[in-house]
Amino acid sequence: MRTRLRQASAIWWAALSGGRFFTRWSLALALPLAVLVLAPYKAANSVPEVVLAQTAALLGALVLILALVPVAFAERRLVDPRVRGVVVLTAVVAASVGRPFLNEALAVDAFGLQADQTWPARIITNLVAWIALLSLVAITEQLYASSRDARERLLDALRTVTDEQRRAGRYERESRELVATEVETLRRALGALVLTPIDFDGVRTFSDGVRSASHRVQRHANLDLLDVAPDHPTGQGATRSRRRFLERLRPPPLLLVGAIFAAGSSPFAVHRGGGLLLALVLVGSLGAGLLADLASRRLGRRRDAAGRGAALLTVWAATGAIGTLVALPIIGAGFIALIPAIAFPGVAVIAALCADAMHRGRIEARRLGRALRDVARSAALRTSGTRRSLLRAADLLHGRVQGTCVIFAAQVDEEPATTEALGAFEDSVRSSLAHILLESEHLHEEPAGLAETVAVWQPVIAVSADVDASSQRALEDPLVSLRVVAVVAEGLVNAVKHAASRTAVVAVSARPSDAALHVTVTSPGQLRADAQLGGGLGVAGLGPSAQVYQRGRDVVLEAIVPVLEPAPVSAP
Repeated sequence: MRTRLRQASAIWWAALSGGRFFTRWSLALALPLAVLVLAPYKAANSVPEVVLAQTAALLGALVLILALVPVAFAERRLVDPRVRGVVVLTAVVAASVGRPFLNEALAVDAFGLQADQTWPARIITNLVAWIALLSLVAITEQLYASSRDARERLLDALRTVTDEQRRAGRYERESRELVATEVETLRRALGALVLTPIDFDGVRTFSDGVRSASHRVQRHANLDLLDVAPDHPTGQGATRSRRRFLERLRPPPLLLVGAIFAAGSSPFAVHRGGGLLLALVLVGSLGAGLLADLASRRLGRRRDAAGRGAALLTVWAATGAIGTLVALPIIGAGFIALIPAIAFPGVAVIAALCADAMHRGRIEARRLGRALRDVARSAALRTSGTRRSLLRAADLLHGRVQGTCVIFAAQVDEEPATTEALGAFEDSVRSSLAHILLESEHLHEEPAGLAETVAVWQPVIAVSADVDASSQRALEDPLVSLRVVAVVAEGLVNAVKHAASRTAVVAVSARPSDAALHVTVTSPGQLRADAQLGGGLGVAGLGPSAQVYQRGRDVVLEAIVPVLEPAPVSAP
């Protein structure tokens, strides 16, 4: 419970200090909330007086909005998030405290309505309403905005890495063609050799051809993937279709709507009916809210997104209507009794949009992040397998085939080649060439190392890697290398997701005290407001030591990767 409260506090503070608290969406909430819910209704006993009270509330809201315009401009320009949060919170509190007095002055002095000087109750109600609801709107708006930004960055990275995958595919195909061409050239040269009188110079010339082929294959193995043109470069891709309003309504956390309504109604209940009415309001609001939460979930089950949103809206509208019917005999006829019918569905819609923003951002980021990891991994595996196949071919040409040539050249230099010796030489060379060709045609993807992984990511994000000598030795273990690469890949996905600037620093250092490698991926950026609720499935899959957190202006992913034996410490 304490952890959840800390997480909720972190999200709330992120909304206050995120630089997007006062927006057009907070303005869209402020006017109907001020006019319909928080108008000075106590002295309004007729329809004309209700209209006057709402007019006074509208004028007061406009005055406060104009007063908060400089704060909104300052919010965009302040750099320090702590200062930004304090300025925003101070402005909201000041506006909430001053609003009842401003409304009173307008209602009494300008429109001649009866005075209502229940200041404590009205101030507390305004504080609860404005801080809670404006914070929900700010969280929703910031999460939608960060989700859009992350989605565009991830899609852009996915397009780039997909091009890298296509480069890897072309590199593999060209490598096979190169090996096939070299093998065929050497076969023809061998055929020409055996049809001529065999001497030292002829065998040496053929051996020089083998060595040249080996060097060409070696150079191709070291080719930078960026020098390979991708087949059919990826275009911009399809744009996401816009979702309808009902599709954005997702059930909010249990009791959230009921708790906000209860907190905002409590001051009025205490002033109007004392402790008994307060207890009735608390029990009724929380109970009705819980029942509405459960009913909306039940009715929305197995429906599409629009059907689920319609069920939620219907349930909360019915809850508000029932609240009004219950309020009428308790507080009497008047516009105040209609407030539950407005507030319950209104707060529910805001909370539902906030829940959708949290859910949508996580789901999209998780899906695109998984696709990005998979495509990058596939490109790295394919490239790594191709390079190793080429290196094996170069080694076989340089070692086995050229070695056979050297031995045979030494034999024919001493004495003429016999038919048996020539046949054995030809069979050995042809067998080696066939083996090289067979391996290149049946390429097996092999685990990519850290260097290959970083190389595939370089077109997406500028990565600098710092790996100490002890860690380099530990990375020779395929299992350790695989785990380190998984951490780095997840860190680079996070770097793309959370950072507008495309840079990242990878650090791998040995921890001989506990036989492990300490892996960190650091990039400038800002975690989403709800990142404290969990690191995501990608981070969770790296083991219990993995965590992602904000450090100043950087996002850091760190994890501990165990090794079988303690890595020796490098000498300073």
